[in-house]
Amino acid sequence: MSETSLSPAMNTVGGSMPESPNSSWANESVRDEFDYIPVSPWGPVALVLGIGSLTGFFGIFGLGLAVVGVVVGFLAIIKIRAGRGSVKGTGFAITGLVLSVLCLVFGSMKMAHAYQTECPPGFQRVNFPNDISDWQFAYYGGVRRLHPMVAPLIGQKVFLKGFMWETQMSEGLENFVFLKDNGECCFGGSPKPFDMMVVNMTDGKTTRAFNGMVAVAGVLNANVNAGEGEPVYTVDAVLVEEAQTRF
Repeated sequence: MSETSLSPAMNTVGGSMPESPNSSWANESVRDEFDYIPVSPWGPVALVLGIGSLTGFFGIFGLGLAVVGVVVGFLAIIKIRAGRGSVKGTGFAITGLVLSVLCLVFGSMKMAHAYQTECPPGFQRVNFPNDISDWQFAYYGGVRRLHPMVAPLIGQKVFLKGFMWETQMSEGLENFVFLKDNGECCFGGSPKPFDMMVVNMTDGKTTRAFNGMVAVAGVLNANVNAGEGEPVYTVDAVLVEEAQTRF
């Protein structure tokens, strides 16, 4: 009997053993392990910023977020491509960048239009903190007078923005105290006479209470003889509504 017939298991090309199915699976697993490409964190971050920038249609904070999203989106694409295939996530980065750009452009246009149209015709836009409150009062011979920069506004139809303070009702308000900002009402401070006004609704109108910034259109008046801690300024308002913009 020949040697070949005694060893049928060795009757292969080159005399080697046939490859086991298990060894083939192991080689495939090793290849899969080395084929794995991680996702760069820059991609998801750019996408999250792009989604967050959708708030740019409703406020200035969202527009700021959109600006950050545009910068991060560009950097993400550059860094991922610089990795030459070592990381992935370009799709996330591009999607986030596109969202941020669209929200920045169209959100800015929407806010600009709101700013241009929110002031009623015939009314003068006045910045409560800068044009009134910051000037405080002038004193001549110990007598309180309106500051020369503020006096020309008295009797004028003005458009102001500020915050309601300690309203007792949520609906049917005929008047309320109007603050230059929400610091005094939210942190328990005592507003100065030049930091607040009394808004009186005219023509039998009423308004509801607002928690956010409020826009008021009406005639500005002043009583320099108001007592200590009392508002000097009053507004005979024809319009009170939630402010469309915060500036």
